[in-house]
Amino acid sequence: MGWTDVVDFSNYVGTPKLQPWRPPPPAPPWPRWRKFLTTLTAVAAIGLPLWVLYVLGQPQEIERRPAACAKALKSIGWKPPARLDEEACTEIESSIFATAWTGTFHMPRADVRDWLTGLPSRRDGPPVLSGESAPQTFFFVPPSAGRIDTVEVSVTWRGEADAVISFKTYNG
Repeated sequence: MGWTDVVDFSNYVGTPKLQPWRPPPPAPPWPRWRKFLTTLTAVAAIGLPLWVLYVLGQPQEIERRPAACAKALKSIGWKPPARLDEEACTEIESSIFATAWTGTFHMPRADVRDWLTGLPSRRDGPPVLSGESAPQTFFFVPPSAGRIDTVEVSVTWRGEADAVISFKTYNG
């Protein structure tokens, strides 16, 4: 046998015979729970990011309107002073945060110390007022926990008989 001889393998045992191509059998149908989970996953994967983009795209609706300072102080959980003059308070409503308050009012200078020491939840003990006309700022944690985190109160002496009280609430 030389290199030019041809060997016929078709008569050997075990030679595969060519078969026509047949498609594989169909997969069994999905159970109902698998269809439900697949649908839920698809909705969450597509819908959740779209919802987040929608919410972030909305304007933050902040509405400011005049309010009585007595109402503002009661909302904080404080008792308003007995004599309140020249009040200018604002209620700030937001679609994201709880209602906030800001305001300024006048009261007799002699009543300021008693009113401030009567306010609940001072962090550093009772406020110590100086006789200077520069604003003095104090921070309180109001009893209305959860809605308002901190209240900043500023006291400025205006003459011998008058004091100007300013306050701002801060929500977490």
